[in-house]
Amino acid sequence: MNFVKTDRVHFHTFDSLRFLSFLLVFLHHSPVPEDSILHYFSKEGGIGVSFFFVLSGFLITYILILEKINNQGKVPLKKFFKRRILRIWPLYYVMVLFAICTPFILDFFNISYSNEGYQPKWFFTLTFLENYVAMSEKQLPNVSPITVIWSLCIEEHFYIFWGLAFYVISLKNIPKLLFGCIIFSFLMQTVYQKYGIITLDLFTNIHYFAFGAIPAYIFVFRKDRIEKLERIPAVFKYLYAVTVLAVIVTVANTNIILDFKISSLLFSILFSGLILLTLGNKNVFKISDKSILAKLGKYTYGLYLFHTIFIMLFIKIGSKFELNWIVIISLSFICSVVASVLSYHLFEKQFLKLKNKIKA
Repeated sequence: MNFVKTDRVHFHTFDSLRFLSFLLVFLHHSPVPEDSILHYFSKEGGIGVSFFFVLSGFLITYILILEKINNQGKVPLKKFFKRRILRIWPLYYVMVLFAICTPFILDFFNISYSNEGYQPKWFFTLTFLENYVAMSEKQLPNVSPITVIWSLCIEEHFYIFWGLAFYVISLKNIPKLLFGCIIFSFLMQTVYQKYGIITLDLFTNIHYFAFGAIPAYIFVFRKDRIEKLERIPAVFKYLYAVTVLAVIVTVANTNIILDFKISSLLFSILFSGLILLTLGNKNVFKISDKSILAKLGKYTYGLYLFHTIFIMLFIKIGSKFELNWIVIISLSFICSVVASVLSYHLFEKQFLKLKNKIKA
């Protein structure tokens, strides 16, 4: 395969899609009453997380393909891993430190502890293995934001596996890798389902990343397919997006699909298709980077880590002062946004600046 140096493309709409995925997770953790229309969107936060995985599969695969092309078939692993570390680890470990201090903070303010979940095993938390503790305990930990880091553990495991896989395989064998991962994931889901094991690891979630990788491969190597998709009228693309939303609400609120393997396959395909429809320079199916969704999507990582802290805080305050659930959710969301923006510009950004200075 010929190697022609390729510049990285900025993908419009992705930040907005990230934020919309976060909203599903946020509503899932929020005290939304059953008589509210928001309750229909709050039933399955796991769907939002699965969309994160598909988006991550696309972006990481796209980055690795370009690295392989621009380095004559080689992936500079040290550079790749360092950049991932600078993006994920700083805020992650600050949040873990906060979680470790949480019992002392609660005692100081005389706030009661949560009885739901298990006490985190800090060694496993610090080593991105908390998801396996959750699988063993068959529940999530009882300290925010450790309750949501199982997905970050899966992301970290994906970075390691995907980086090593792309380091070894050739570009022409990428489709085989993707197909193999999809088959393997569903085989593992079948095994876990038989033995009652919770599916919170990379083995049973790697199909999401693989389905996200499919549009990345098509975008780089099958430009003709992207050009054909660009010619699809915008009305049909927006109709598809509405259909995806309708399927999410339907699956989350009914028993129409009882088998997790089928629903996860369905969402993998739908989300992969949604990404495909946003690609291309002439594509009209885009959400502007200037939109509020895109601007908030820039802070999704922080929002994901901060939101459970504020939701739990305002639920406790709300129970003491009899606050309305709308007030609790609104305050939780506003504080999560403020904390995420401050975290990004005052803390995370200092590490992100180092990414551009890393050499292979």
